[in-house]
Amino acid sequence: MRRAVVVEVRQLRYFVAVAECEHFGRAAESLHIVQAAVSKQVARLERELGLTLFDRSHRRVRLTPDGQAFLAHARRALRGLDRAAAAAADLAAGNTGLLRIGSSIGLGPRVDAALAAVRSTYPGITLQVTTSASTTGHLAAVADYDLDAAFVAAPQATPGVQVHHLWDEPLLLAVPAARAASAGDLATLAELPLARYARADSPGTDDLITAACRAAGFTPRKGPTLTRAQDLLTGPVSAGDCWAVLAADLLHHVPAAVALVPPVPPVLVPTALALPDPVRRAVVLNLLTVAQAGTV
Repeated sequence: MRRAVVVEVRQLRYFVAVAECEHFGRAAESLHIVQAAVSKQVARLERELGLTLFDRSHRRVRLTPDGQAFLAHARRALRGLDRAAAAAADLAAGNTGLLRIGSSIGLGPRVDAALAAVRSTYPGITLQVTTSASTTGHLAAVADYDLDAAFVAAPQATPGVQVHHLWDEPLLLAVPAARAASAGDLATLAELPLARYARADSPGTDDLITAACRAAGFTPRKGPTLTRAQDLLTGPVSAGDCWAVLAADLLHHVPAAVALVPPVPPVLVPTALALPDPVRRAVVLNLLTVAQAGTV
Protein backbone atom coordinates (compact mmCIF):
# COMPACT_ATOMS: atom_id res chain seq x y z
CA MET A 1 0.00 0.00 0.00
CA ARG A 2 1.30 3.46 -0.91
CA ARG A 3 2.26 5.59 2.10
CA ALA A 4 0.15 8.70 2.64
CA VAL A 5 2.21 11.83 2.00
CA VAL A 6 1.37 14.95 4.01
CA VAL A 7 2.63 18.17 2.41
CA GLU A 8 1.99 21.67 3.73
CA VAL A 9 1.13 24.53 1.41
CA ARG A 10 3.94 26.66 2.81
CA GLN A 11 6.42 23.90 1.99
CA LEU A 12 5.31 23.99 -1.64
CA ARG A 13 5.59 27.79 -1.73
CA TYR A 14 9.06 27.73 -0.18
CA PHE A 15 10.19 24.99 -2.57
CA VAL A 16 8.98 26.91 -5.63
CA ALA A 17 10.62 30.13 -4.38
CA VAL A 18 13.99 28.40 -3.93
CA ALA A 19 13.68 26.75 -7.35
CA GLU A 20 13.03 30.12 -9.01
CA CYS A 21 15.72 32.03 -7.09
CA GLU A 22 18.29 29.20 -7.08
CA HIS A 23 19.29 30.47 -3.64
CA PHE A 24 17.84 29.92 -0.18
CA GLY A 25 18.71 33.43 1.01
CA ARG A 26 17.11 35.23 -1.93
CA ALA A 27 14.06 32.96 -1.70
CA ALA A 28 13.69 33.90 1.98
CA GLU A 29 13.91 37.60 1.09
CA SER A 30 11.19 37.22 -1.56
CA LEU A 31 8.98 35.44 1.00
CA HIS A 32 9.79 37.99 3.75
CA ILE A 33 10.89 35.29 6.20
CA VAL A 34 14.22 34.13 7.60
CA GLN A 35 16.41 31.77 5.61
CA ALA A 36 16.45 29.15 8.36
CA ALA A 37 12.68 28.71 8.08
CA VAL A 38 12.92 28.14 4.33
CA SER A 39 15.75 25.62 4.68
CA LYS A 40 13.93 23.77 7.46
CA GLN A 41 10.63 23.44 5.60
CA VAL A 42 12.26 22.40 2.32
CA ALA A 43 14.23 19.74 4.17
CA ARG A 44 10.99 18.49 5.79
CA LEU A 45 9.37 18.38 2.37
CA GLU A 46 12.23 16.30 0.99
CA ARG A 47 11.97 13.86 3.90
CA GLU A 48 8.20 13.56 3.50
CA LEU A 49 8.49 12.91 -0.22
CA GLY A 50 11.54 10.69 0.08
CA LEU A 51 13.26 12.74 -2.64
CA THR A 52 16.29 14.98 -2.94
CA LEU A 53 14.89 18.07 -4.64
CA PHE A 54 18.01 20.26 -4.73
CA ASP A 55 21.70 19.80 -5.42
CA ARG A 56 23.36 21.95 -2.74
CA SER A 57 26.95 21.32 -3.79
CA HIS A 58 27.37 24.64 -5.60
CA ARG A 59 27.05 28.31 -4.64
CA ARG A 60 23.64 28.30 -6.29
CA VAL A 61 21.29 25.47 -5.44
CA ARG A 62 20.13 23.53 -8.48
CA LEU A 63 17.10 21.33 -8.97
CA THR A 64 17.80 17.63 -9.21
CA PRO A 65 15.94 15.65 -11.93
CA ASP A 66 13.40 14.68 -9.25
CA GLY A 67 13.13 18.34 -8.27
CA GLN A 68 12.52 19.38 -11.88
CA ALA A 69 9.72 16.83 -12.20
CA PHE A 70 8.14 17.81 -8.88
CA LEU A 71 8.27 21.55 -9.64
CA ALA A 72 5.55 21.31 -12.30
CA HIS A 73 3.24 19.50 -9.85
CA ALA A 74 3.95 21.98 -7.07
CA ARG A 75 3.17 24.96 -9.29
CA ARG A 76 -0.03 23.33 -10.50
CA ALA A 77 -1.14 22.66 -6.93
CA LEU A 78 -0.42 26.24 -5.85
CA ARG A 79 -2.29 27.67 -8.84
CA GLY A 80 -5.30 25.56 -7.89
CA LEU A 81 -5.16 26.76 -4.29
CA ASP A 82 -4.79 30.39 -5.36
CA ARG A 83 -7.68 30.01 -7.78
CA ALA A 84 -9.90 28.54 -5.06
CA ALA A 85 -8.97 31.31 -2.65
CA ALA A 86 -9.72 33.97 -5.27
CA ALA A 87 -13.07 32.39 -6.09
CA ALA A 88 -14.00 32.32 -2.40
CA ALA A 89 -13.06 35.98 -2.07
CA ASP A 90 -15.25 36.88 -5.04
CA LEU A 91 -18.21 34.94 -3.62
CA ALA A 92 -17.85 36.56 -0.23
CA ALA A 93 -17.57 40.05 -1.67
CA GLY A 94 -20.45 39.98 -4.16
CA ASN A 95 -19.75 42.59 -6.84
CA THR A 96 -16.41 43.42 -5.27
CA GLY A 97 -13.42 41.12 -5.08
CA LEU A 98 -9.97 40.51 -6.42
CA LEU A 99 -8.80 41.55 -9.88
CA ARG A 100 -5.56 39.78 -10.77
CA ILE A 101 -3.47 41.78 -13.25
CA GLY A 102 -0.17 40.92 -14.88
CA SER A 103 2.24 43.59 -16.08
CA SER A 104 5.45 43.27 -18.06
CA ILE A 105 8.64 44.82 -16.69
CA GLY A 106 9.23 48.25 -18.21
CA LEU A 107 5.58 49.22 -18.71
CA GLY A 108 5.25 52.04 -16.24
CA PRO A 109 3.26 55.29 -16.17
CA ARG A 110 0.42 54.40 -18.53
CA VAL A 111 -0.23 51.07 -16.80
CA ASP A 112 -0.09 52.82 -13.42
CA ALA A 113 -2.62 55.39 -14.66
CA ALA A 114 -5.00 52.70 -15.89
CA LEU A 115 -4.85 50.84 -12.58
CA ALA A 116 -5.34 54.07 -10.62
CA ALA A 117 -8.46 54.81 -12.69
CA VAL A 118 -9.85 51.34 -11.93
CA ARG A 119 -9.23 51.82 -8.21
CA SER A 120 -10.97 55.19 -8.32
CA THR A 121 -13.96 53.98 -10.35
CA TYR A 122 -14.38 50.64 -8.53
CA PRO A 123 -13.33 51.21 -4.91
CA GLY A 124 -14.64 47.76 -3.95
CA ILE A 125 -12.15 46.04 -6.25
CA THR A 126 -8.81 44.89 -4.86
CA LEU A 127 -6.07 44.86 -7.48
CA GLN A 128 -3.36 42.24 -7.26
CA VAL A 129 -0.60 43.12 -9.72
CA THR A 130 2.11 40.65 -10.73
CA THR A 131 5.08 42.09 -12.65
CA SER A 132 7.31 39.80 -14.67
CA ALA A 133 9.70 39.78 -17.63
CA SER A 134 7.87 36.78 -19.06
CA THR A 135 5.22 37.78 -21.59
CA THR A 136 4.81 34.08 -22.39
CA GLY A 137 4.09 33.30 -18.75
CA HIS A 138 1.50 36.08 -18.48
CA LEU A 139 -0.31 34.90 -21.61
CA ALA A 140 -0.42 31.33 -20.34
CA ALA A 141 -1.79 32.54 -16.99
CA VAL A 142 -4.51 34.58 -18.75
CA ALA A 143 -5.50 31.57 -20.88
CA ASP A 144 -5.80 29.45 -17.72
CA TYR A 145 -7.80 32.17 -15.88
CA ASP A 146 -5.01 32.43 -13.33
CA LEU A 147 -4.85 36.13 -14.29
CA ASP A 148 -7.91 38.23 -15.16
CA ALA A 149 -5.86 40.38 -17.56
CA ALA A 150 -2.26 41.26 -18.37
CA PHE A 151 -0.44 44.22 -19.89
CA VAL A 152 2.05 42.57 -22.25
CA ALA A 153 4.73 43.63 -24.71
CA ALA A 154 4.75 42.22 -28.26
CA PRO A 155 2.40 39.34 -27.44
CA GLN A 156 2.33 36.23 -29.62
CA ALA A 157 -0.96 34.55 -30.60
CA THR A 158 -2.11 32.30 -27.75
CA PRO A 159 -5.20 30.03 -27.72
CA GLY A 160 -7.74 31.21 -25.18
CA VAL A 161 -6.45 34.79 -25.16
CA GLN A 162 -7.75 37.91 -26.90
CA VAL A 163 -5.28 40.76 -27.37
CA HIS A 164 -6.18 44.45 -27.57
CA HIS A 165 -3.46 46.83 -28.78
CA LEU A 166 -2.98 49.91 -26.61
CA TRP A 167 0.19 51.76 -27.63
CA ASP A 168 3.70 51.36 -29.04
CA GLU A 169 6.50 51.62 -26.46
CA PRO A 170 9.79 53.14 -27.71
CA LEU A 171 12.99 51.40 -26.63
CA LEU A 172 16.37 52.94 -25.88
CA LEU A 173 19.87 51.62 -26.45
CA ALA A 174 21.96 51.26 -23.30
CA VAL A 175 25.57 51.42 -24.51
CA PRO A 176 29.04 52.08 -23.08
CA ALA A 177 29.41 55.87 -22.83
CA ALA A 178 32.34 55.90 -25.24
CA ARG A 179 29.98 54.78 -27.99
CA ALA A 180 27.27 57.38 -27.34
CA ALA A 181 28.05 59.61 -30.32
CA SER A 182 27.58 56.89 -32.94
CA ALA A 183 25.32 54.30 -31.27
CA GLY A 184 22.10 55.65 -32.80
CA ASP A 185 23.27 53.84 -35.92
CA LEU A 186 22.89 50.21 -34.84
CA ALA A 187 25.51 49.11 -37.37
CA THR A 188 28.23 50.66 -35.18
CA LEU A 189 27.37 48.10 -32.47
CA ALA A 190 27.70 45.05 -34.69
CA GLU A 191 30.86 43.69 -33.08
CA LEU A 192 29.66 44.22 -29.48
CA PRO A 193 27.62 41.42 -27.83
CA LEU A 194 23.94 42.18 -27.17
CA ALA A 195 22.44 41.37 -23.76
CA ARG A 196 18.76 40.52 -23.73
CA TYR A 197 16.07 38.62 -21.87
CA ALA A 198 15.70 34.89 -22.41
CA ARG A 199 13.89 34.44 -25.73
CA ALA A 200 11.37 32.03 -24.21
CA ASP A 201 10.08 34.83 -21.95
CA SER A 202 9.33 37.35 -24.70
CA PRO A 203 9.85 36.02 -28.22
CA GLY A 204 7.93 38.91 -29.80
CA THR A 205 10.23 41.59 -28.37
CA ASP A 206 13.26 39.44 -29.12
CA ASP A 207 12.19 39.20 -32.78
CA LEU A 208 11.72 42.98 -33.01
CA ILE A 209 15.23 43.64 -31.71
CA THR A 210 16.74 41.04 -34.03
CA ALA A 211 14.86 42.51 -36.98
CA ALA A 212 16.13 46.02 -36.17
CA CYS A 213 19.73 44.74 -36.10
CA ARG A 214 19.34 42.86 -39.37
CA ALA A 215 17.84 45.92 -41.01
CA ALA A 216 21.06 47.70 -39.99
CA GLY A 217 23.04 44.99 -41.76
CA PHE A 218 24.13 42.56 -39.05
CA THR A 219 23.03 39.69 -36.84
CA PRO A 220 23.56 40.58 -33.16
CA ARG A 221 26.25 38.71 -31.27
CA LYS A 222 25.05 36.77 -28.25
CA GLY A 223 25.72 38.51 -24.95
CA PRO A 224 24.74 37.82 -21.33
CA THR A 225 21.15 36.92 -20.48
CA LEU A 226 19.41 39.97 -19.04
CA THR A 227 17.79 39.38 -15.66
CA ARG A 228 17.95 42.70 -13.79
CA ALA A 229 18.50 45.83 -15.88
CA GLN A 230 20.28 47.74 -13.13
CA ASP A 231 22.80 44.95 -12.58
CA LEU A 232 23.47 44.83 -16.30
CA LEU A 233 24.08 48.58 -16.53
CA THR A 234 26.43 48.77 -13.56
CA GLY A 235 28.27 45.63 -14.64
CA PRO A 236 28.97 44.55 -18.23
CA VAL A 237 27.57 47.63 -20.03
CA SER A 238 29.63 50.00 -17.87
CA ALA A 239 32.67 47.80 -18.50
CA GLY A 240 32.16 48.10 -22.28
CA ASP A 241 31.45 44.38 -22.67
CA CYS A 242 27.95 44.55 -24.18
CA TRP A 243 24.92 46.69 -24.96
CA ALA A 244 21.17 46.29 -24.49
CA VAL A 245 17.82 47.51 -25.79
CA LEU A 246 15.54 48.47 -22.90
CA ALA A 247 12.29 50.23 -22.08
CA ALA A 248 12.89 53.74 -20.75
CA ASP A 249 10.92 53.01 -17.58
CA LEU A 250 13.60 50.53 -16.47
CA LEU A 251 16.36 53.12 -16.60
CA HIS A 252 16.06 55.19 -13.43
CA HIS A 253 19.67 55.15 -12.21
CA VAL A 254 22.08 55.19 -15.12
CA PRO A 255 25.81 54.95 -14.29
CA ALA A 256 28.11 57.60 -15.74
CA ALA A 257 29.82 54.92 -17.82
CA VAL A 258 26.54 54.17 -19.64
CA ALA A 259 24.74 56.25 -22.27
CA LEU A 260 21.11 56.01 -23.34
CA VAL A 261 20.63 56.56 -27.04
CA PRO A 262 17.41 56.45 -29.12
CA PRO A 263 17.96 54.21 -32.13
CA VAL A 264 17.42 55.54 -35.65
CA PRO A 265 14.96 54.42 -36.87
CA PRO A 266 13.15 53.94 -33.57
CA VAL A 267 12.42 50.45 -32.21
CA LEU A 268 8.79 50.35 -31.09
CA VAL A 269 7.28 47.49 -29.11
CA PRO A 270 3.49 47.07 -29.34
CA THR A 271 1.89 47.00 -25.91
CA ALA A 272 -1.46 45.28 -25.45
CA LEU A 273 -3.97 44.19 -22.84
CA ALA A 274 -4.46 40.42 -22.92
CA LEU A 275 -7.81 39.11 -21.72
CA PRO A 276 -9.20 35.58 -21.37
CA ASP A 277 -11.38 34.39 -24.23
CA PRO A 278 -14.18 34.37 -23.24
CA VAL A 279 -14.09 37.10 -20.60
CA ARG A 280 -16.00 35.94 -17.52
CA ARG A 281 -15.96 39.12 -15.43
CA ALA A 282 -17.49 42.43 -16.53
CA VAL A 283 -14.93 44.45 -14.55
CA VAL A 284 -12.21 43.11 -16.88
CA LEU A 285 -13.90 44.77 -19.85
CA ASN A 286 -14.10 47.96 -17.78
CA LEU A 287 -10.33 47.72 -17.30
CA LEU A 288 -9.94 47.52 -21.08
CA THR A 289 -12.10 50.63 -21.56
CA VAL A 290 -10.04 52.56 -18.99
CA ALA A 291 -6.73 51.40 -20.53
CA GLN A 292 -7.82 52.36 -24.05
CA ALA A 293 -9.00 55.78 -22.86
CA GLY A 294 -5.58 56.36 -21.28
CA THR A 295 -3.81 55.90 -24.64
CA VAL A 296 -5.61 58.79 -26.34
